[in-house]
Amino acid sequence: MSWAFTFVDQPWFAGYRQLATNGVDLAVLNTFRLFARLGPEQVDAASDHQVPLDAIVADGVRVAPDVGVLATRRPSGALAILLWHYHDDDVPGPAAAIHLTLQGGMAGYRANILRVDSAHADAFTAWRAMGSPAHPSADQIRALDRAALLKREPVPIRAGSVDFDLPRQGVALVEFESPARR
Repeated sequence: MSWAFTFVDQPWFAGYRQLATNGVDLAVLNTFRLFARLGPEQVDAASDHQVPLDAIVADGVRVAPDVGVLATRRPSGALAILLWHYHDDDVPGPAAAIHLTLQGGMAGYRANILRVDSAHADAFTAWRAMGSPAHPSADQIRALDRAALLKREPVPIRAGSVDFDLPRQGVALVEFESPARR
């Protein structure tokens, strides 16, 4: 659920509680799309850099970033694992080195990743790279639409694990297709 509004004739990227700006999807909408790809059955998952909920409620995420995980199983048997790298301060910081291993191994699995971060599915970064035009041209709007797209990419499984960097303020969904269901 989201509490969002639509305001017409507003400047590009000039608001809160929005899912799109002038018809271009925002990264927050793509994050909701990742949530929608999770399965209905939660499975155990742990991160050695996840900040406990009671600490977040009491103190926020100000000292060390929260690198968390939520794993689910779909009715097909596929796994969908959501990871995030969050800090209250929206300033540059080092990426989190993700090392993801499935208990019982990954033999026969195929993995794909969808990302939302400053380099993936984020029209705002593309807009800033254009010089933050107040009135983007038709070509620039098409480029913003392309920059906002979620892209499902294969991710290699090496030595029984998946490794990738997750930028600060990034979210990723790793989907594992079960070998028994292909």
